[in-house]
Amino acid sequence: MGKSVGQAYLPYLVQKTESGGSSSSSTESSSSASYKKDLTNNNAPTSCSVAARYALQAATAQAQNEQIATPPFQIRLTKNCINIPIAPGSVLFTWGGDEFYDVRGSIYANMDPKTGVGVLRGSIDYLTGIVTLDVYDAGANTVAVQSLAGRLGSQYVTEMNFRTAGAPLRSASFTISGVTMHGEQFTAQSNENGDVSGEWLTGFVDAATGIVTLGFGKLVANTPEAATEEWYNEDLVTEDGSQVWKPEPVYADSLTYACVVYSYIPLDAELLGINPVRLPVDGRVPLVKPGDAVVVHNTASMIHTGSVAGGTEITLPRTASSVELYDSADPPLRIPATMYDFIEESNTLTISTTNNDFSGYTLPLVIVHKIEDQVLVSRTQINGQIGLSRGLTHDYPVEGTRVSSALLFGDLQARAFGVFDQKTWTSDFVDDVVGDAANATYNSIDYPVQVTNAGAVDDRWALVFDSSEHFNIIAEQRGIVGDGYITQDCQPVNGTTNAPYFFIDYRGWGTGWAAGNVLRFNTRSSTGPVWAVRTTLQGPEQEPEDFFTIQPRGDAA
Repeated sequence: MGKSVGQAYLPYLVQKTESGGSSSSSTESSSSASYKKDLTNNNAPTSCSVAARYALQAATAQAQNEQIATPPFQIRLTKNCINIPIAPGSVLFTWGGDEFYDVRGSIYANMDPKTGVGVLRGSIDYLTGIVTLDVYDAGANTVAVQSLAGRLGSQYVTEMNFRTAGAPLRSASFTISGVTMHGEQFTAQSNENGDVSGEWLTGFVDAATGIVTLGFGKLVANTPEAATEEWYNEDLVTEDGSQVWKPEPVYADSLTYACVVYSYIPLDAELLGINPVRLPVDGRVPLVKPGDAVVVHNTASMIHTGSVAGGTEITLPRTASSVELYDSADPPLRIPATMYDFIEESNTLTISTTNNDFSGYTLPLVIVHKIEDQVLVSRTQINGQIGLSRGLTHDYPVEGTRVSSALLFGDLQARAFGVFDQKTWTSDFVDDVVGDAANATYNSIDYPVQVTNAGAVDDRWALVFDSSEHFNIIAEQRGIVGDGYITQDCQPVNGTTNAPYFFIDYRGWGTGWAAGNVLRFNTRSSTGPVWAVRTTLQGPEQEPEDFFTIQPRGDAA
């Protein structure tokens, strides 16, 4: 509580009126107490600020409780040998009825013999020998050192280069920990790029070779005082000049690292189906490399619940590069492209006025629209990021946007070749006559087998006669796809593209064909050859649904 100042010599009369009780507000009352000081001269100013302290007559003392945190307790273990650093892991002493020991810069108490774990109590500075206890109990104030080893000479490092026990490493699997000269513990882990950074270190790990380069220390303010230190190096100042790298010695024998190393079992070429000699050691190949073409694309969908009458125009929500229509069945059926027209310039889809029978489909229609850019790769990074040779022409959302590799084959053209006839069909798709040739021969000079880029496929064909005029159309990969007569043009339809697999002019048949005869030929498509090999390793299921899609594309005529 407050009290009166005592004697005061004021040049004018001061009257302070207070109401009874413990309040200290300035409120007039008839039961107030007054404090007056006599004038000492007659030259009182017209106005002045006055500070007065006082105690009310009815005031009583009130007890208050306040908790004050106990400050850390420090014990110097190397009082007479402060220039000799302590060897980590050698400290064992008793104080206040507890037994303390050190582990990598930390002080623990009362180790449990069953678990080998104690209670964390504080830390130790190995250079100065000072133990700082944050938690301690009351007890005898006597320190008894049971074990303590010092080390002579400098056995700590500020830089380190080494190679891990094995390679290659799994990305972002390298971790390292240690203790600085002053007892500061640190732990750091590499990222996908191989960069290692932490409070007391920076460096890089090469995942392919297992080579690790580390520097211990931290960035500090680049002040004039720092420039006078022995460790100061102008070459280690940051570009903006605000900070400089300060090395921090670390005990070499305190450093431990952990990493995941890949090991590979030799693959049996017969089981794999290919010779693994030319495969990378880890079996992984890059998806793209600089100079390759990729397609950046995003696919979205909208449900059209409106009319599907001929001539109906549907405006898409964004400028699309291509569209596809599906119905709402499960699984959905694809609507043929002949039933609608898409005009990219106006961003509209128009239902065909002549082919608009949707009775065989489940409404409403689902419009799948895609935006895409095909660009060249300029650079790649180990974390999966790629750089492109030019900017993108669309605004791609993060959700649903993918990057697909593209194989460029240049100009390709479909063709038909290897036309010959055979007297008897043996069900063997070979490229030479088996047995005798047929008595009749197809005139492939005047009426060659014709194919288009849109309809031709890679297959071997056999037109097998079951009479003198009728034959079945058999493909090696597709089985029977149709039939025909020598009196009609033969053009079986490719169900994927709605274009004929091939075209045979009926005028080339002639006469003399008999049951059992066969006309053989091969076709090649205008698509490039792609060999897809997929290997599933033994082990528990990790991806319930895993798939990929190959899309042949080009300007087919």
